Amino acid sequence: MKQIITFFTLIFSLEFAAKNLVPESYWDIQNISNPRVSPSGDDILFSKRYIDKVNDSFVTETWVMNSKGENKRYFTDGSNAKWSPDGTKVAFIKSDKNDNSQIFIKYLASEAETQVTNFDQDISDFAWSKDGKHFVFASFNEYDDDWQVEIPGEKEGESYNWTEKPKVVTTMHWRADGQGELESGEDHLYLVSSDGGSAAKLSDWGMDYQGSLSWYDESTVLFQGNGSLNDLQTPWKQSSVFLLDINSKRLEKISPENGVFTTPKSSENGKIVFLGHPSTDYSSVAFDVYLSDGRSQARSLTSNLSATPRELFWLNENEVAFSIDDRGASKALKLNVLTKKISEVVPNFKEQFNLSSVSGNILYGSYANDKRPSEVAVISGSKLDKLTGFNEVVLGQYDLGETVEINYKAPDGTPVQGWYILPPGFDKSKKYPLILIIHGGPHAMYRYQFNYLWHQFASDGYVVLYTNPRGSTGYGSEFANVIDNDYPGMGDLSDLLSGVDYVTNLGFIDESKMYVQGCSGGGVLTAWVVGHDDRFAAAASLCPVTNWISMVGTTDIPAWTFEWFDVPFWEDPTNWLERSPIMRTGYIKTPTLFMTGVLDIRTPMPQTEEMYVALKEAGVDTVLIRMNGEWHGTGRRKPTNWFRTYGYLSEWYQKYQK
Repeated sequence: MKQIITFFTLIFSLEFAAKNLVPESYWDIQNISNPRVSPSGDDILFSKRYIDKVNDSFVTETWVMNSKGENKRYFTDGSNAKWSPDGTKVAFIKSDKNDNSQIFIKYLASEAETQVTNFDQDISDFAWSKDGKHFVFASFNEYDDDWQVEIPGEKEGESYNWTEKPKVVTTMHWRADGQGELESGEDHLYLVSSDGGSAAKLSDWGMDYQGSLSWYDESTVLFQGNGSLNDLQTPWKQSSVFLLDINSKRLEKISPENGVFTTPKSSENGKIVFLGHPSTDYSSVAFDVYLSDGRSQARSLTSNLSATPRELFWLNENEVAFSIDDRGASKALKLNVLTKKISEVVPNFKEQFNLSSVSGNILYGSYANDKRPSEVAVISGSKLDKLTGFNEVVLGQYDLGETVEINYKAPDGTPVQGWYILPPGFDKSKKYPLILIIHGGPHAMYRYQFNYLWHQFASDGYVVLYTNPRGSTGYGSEFANVIDNDYPGMGDLSDLLSGVDYVTNLGFIDESKMYVQGCSGGGVLTAWVVGHDDRFAAAASLCPVTNWISMVGTTDIPAWTFEWFDVPFWEDPTNWLERSPIMRTGYIKTPTLFMTGVLDIRTPMPQTEEMYVALKEAGVDTVLIRMNGEWHGTGRRKPTNWFRTYGYLSEWYQKYQK
């Protein structure tokens, strides 16, 4: 195989526009997100993510600008920035000199910065009190290690170079991808003055804080937590919404008895909305919006949402706004809590808007489309305006290919939505190679969106096809859950291949030069596709599951895996094996590249190793690439690995230009 540097200078035989996208410009791409407007509506905080080329890392900073998008400037390297109630200060979390995450305050006028807390543990979340005089915050409390054996011969006052004590594992969920091994314990709540000082503990053992911290009134805190810690093996099965009186420390659960309930938000007059559903089984159920007055039983306001809203925001006493994924778009919706009427803020919106802040009836969020990554945007009335354009200088110089939406039906009549990106300077009289790119999850949704890798392939002369097969979110719970106990299966396979058929029938695809790739759940389906169909010249399966039985004991989500199948494998391994791509090895003829992060514990490295060895034994052309410094994914943690991912994929497909 040629050295990777060659892909930067490779010239295809196809004709291209003079200014096609080049890989080098990826270094300069910025992602702008999470705008938070000040109480006055005059200023906006936002997050800016960019690449530190020297240190091979992605960096996220908090910036500030005025409400017109002017005077943009760096504010802090801290995270989770929140305005004070009077809008004169901003609190955020960043590491102190001891490398503990603490609360800091920065003054908008002077930009002077002070540290508020000196807690002995990391602080994970916090909220200003309504008068700005206090913070309530969350911090981890580790369980006592109650099983360590004594080593005879240890004497007080003497030092020994003994091996570190072992990790004693007593729960199923004991490590997390991107974090490694976890300590067993709970997040508890504390109260501290915004001027600093000692913190007072508000909650105790048996209540694990899970998120969405805010103040209901001057003496009551509103949050999501788990007061039923008997089910630590499956933490997604149970969460509740609570009110906590900071004086009496009395807890009151306001969500239904059983189920998953999250992201509560209170109005100025004491109404509370939150998201959730009463099911305790694993499924891709779209959460309903619930309403409570803090006293009586909460009631559901919605049903049959296409997907789960991300967060709720009060516009006034009768309306809340939220963003939701729906048929390839991320759109803002309004819900009247009295009439239960839902309406689109921007009618017929087909692009991407993720709401993160409101001021009166004005909505602030991140906006993206098929040719630009996220920027700050504002919606007033039904009109959307961009406030930032950090990527215009970089991307404005290039001719990016057109993105075309398609809607087709699988042979059984299932409707499927997808898109394809055309090469710049597309000529319908010519034949182009095709890359089918499959999304992960499997409960996820592709959208009318910008993706640098896809546009780079299009600029290289490929038609890039991406679709939402059954199992995808954004099309209702029935469409998402049809793959339960049947993934990967013949239904999602049919949806994917029918999309390929649809595009090839348009007449501009060279069917001898078609390729398929995907990561995570997309890696699963890539391996599944080539195990059932040999139309592709080459394939690339990134961070896949290839063997469900061996995966369940090594992944960081074993409980989820058991929930995925009707019965455990020791009772009946049939479906576990039938859904494992490795069991299709004998049918595979397609040259297949495998790529996984060395640190990955979501779909651990042995998953690719197992199938790589099997294909070697079966005489199939295959290569295994182990990406250093990466967890789940191949170019998410280290920018240089993004370039390597593109380079290896590009050269792999070039090798099989029939």
